[in-house]
Amino acid sequence: MSTTPMGITQLGAFTLQTAQLIQQAIANAGFGTTGKIYYCDPVNGLDTNNGQLPASVGVPGQGPVATLAAGYALLRSGYNDVLVLIGNGAASGSARITTFTWAKNAAHLFGICAPSAVSQRARIANPTTAGLTITANFFIVSGNGCLFSNLSWFQGAGAGQTGIAAAICLTVSGQRNAFVNCDVEGMGDATSATDAGSRNLLLSGGENYFRHCNIGLDTVTRTNANASVEISGGAARNIFEDCMFPIYSSDGLQHILLTAAAAAMDRFVLFRNCIFMNALGSGSTILAELLKLAAATGGIALLDSRCNWIATAVGDATTKALTYMGGVAGVNTGGKMIVAT
Repeated sequence: MSTTPMGITQLGAFTLQTAQLIQQAIANAGFGTTGKIYYCDPVNGLDTNNGQLPASVGVPGQGPVATLAAGYALLRSGYNDVLVLIGNGAASGSARITTFTWAKNAAHLFGICAPSAVSQRARIANPTTAGLTITANFFIVSGNGCLFSNLSWFQGAGAGQTGIAAAICLTVSGQRNAFVNCDVEGMGDATSATDAGSRNLLLSGGENYFRHCNIGLDTVTRTNANASVEISGGAARNIFEDCMFPIYSSDGLQHILLTAAAAAMDRFVLFRNCIFMNALGSGSTILAELLKLAAATGGIALLDSRCNWIATAVGDATTKALTYMGGVAGVNTGGKMIVAT
């Protein structure tokens, strides 16, 4: 059987036209593969299936798997295999996990859903089980060279569940991974959103790339000095391009970017054409400091001239000395980045 989406017409799973649409969705992610393609459908799949078809065709064992774990188990490390997560347009189609580690190299995850910039419905979220206590580390990417596209992660306690302090929605300890049109929504309950140790994204791996991603949410009020993104472990050369960082604050103490200790990062972190969004018109409090960089943090933060934010200051004196910006306050610097003041 073919390992490409065109092979799904062989057993009548989909028409040729539908198969071509799925093929195009993968192509739109800017990716082609020589690896195998498998399918996960949390609503209609069965973990006893082989995952090789996106829908059941009435043949036992043929069709998508139901859980992320079963789909991930089919992928080979280092072969550029792809797992396709099929959404149903609603939260009911979410892949449910308590915690998950994506440790395989060159193993990719694509979402099939409308490519909305926020809360895509190819979605990974906590179980809805009553009495569940949320796990602190939700989704960990320790593999290298993986592509994640058109996906949403949501970490938060629902009704009848218990939140947890120091909650981290997405941890990326691997290197050279790419996240394209992805949504990372952590601190989705009051317990995690009011704890200083909570993060939407923790980056301890280097040379990762985030393009057209939404990192954060503005539906739960954040208090205390938690951070949307923390860089740690000497991570180098991470890049954010065309990304949005929404926040709803009650006290203005949060930071978009944090390095909590010396040597937390190396070389640079670059923000290109990013918007740091604070919902002031809806009652949020303006941030006192956009960034918080430790002394001798090990690298610099670069914000290009197309970045925009709502905050009283870029940061304290230490942070400003480690932050370089282009086109500050409407001044044409001729493309030269200057130290933040």
